[in-house]
Amino acid sequence: MEPRDQASDANEREVVEVVAAQPIAEALVSELAEAVPGHVVATVDSTFSPAKEDRGEEEPCHLPPPASDLEAEEPPPHRNGKLKTALECMLFVSTEPLNAKELAESLEIEEERVEEAMRSLEEDLDAGHGLQLMRVAGGFQLCTRPEYSDYCEMILQPAGRKLSKAALETLAVVAYRQPCTMPEIEAVRGVSVDGVIKTLIERGLIKDAGRRQTPGRPIIYTTAPEFLEYLGLNDLADLPEIDTLAVEQVKALEAQREMLVDEVSRQSPEPETPEAGPEQTEPDN
Repeated sequence: MEPRDQASDANEREVVEVVAAQPIAEALVSELAEAVPGHVVATVDSTFSPAKEDRGEEEPCHLPPPASDLEAEEPPPHRNGKLKTALECMLFVSTEPLNAKELAESLEIEEERVEEAMRSLEEDLDAGHGLQLMRVAGGFQLCTRPEYSDYCEMILQPAGRKLSKAALETLAVVAYRQPCTMPEIEAVRGVSVDGVIKTLIERGLIKDAGRRQTPGRPIIYTTAPEFLEYLGLNDLADLPEIDTLAVEQVKALEAQREMLVDEVSRQSPEPETPEAGPEQTEPDN
């Protein structure tokens, strides 16, 4: 047996060079490897492994992912500098106040960011807009400004939603004396309030808050959250003081009395002054 060439043995034991090539038509890596013996042939998309080629296995060719998968998904507007605008739209379509916690959970952001965006939105609306941002019943709500109420009535015509004088008086008693029972309300108003209480409950302005642990176990009434929405208040603490209301009512009555006095004095004719006659002298005694 002839001795083997040392150079051939060296070529068999080590890789001579690495050749990089583009895929040629549908040629397999194994075919390229056979065409260039003693070399490792690598394509752009796959590599050839001699160990696998010896076992007759073919290296899978991995194609690059589509360009659409490589592009980063665009974040939603509220995470892309449009949080204030998104909140404005949510408040506009909502029929009830939304609090910062609910909004933060819906948008999956921090509650502090919602509060900050609301302050910025309030400043924008205060710069000459017909809408205003108000805190109502512990949340935020978009409302029209009072000076434009006449224009809103032209469209909404809310005459059917107005409360009667008796309902307003009963509602005021419940608001200031709650929790209170029907006998207590009737003692203040001096009339039966059974029908009025039923109307206020149907309107959602007051609610049944249980029963008092006294003889007869009368029902206790308190205001409902809709009461704050009806009056545009954020909390019951925003109700005006009764003493302040009494003073204002007294002032209004005094102003009305003064107006009546002035009107009467203007309409009454001035009394005629008697004409001075000839001076009479007492007769001399």
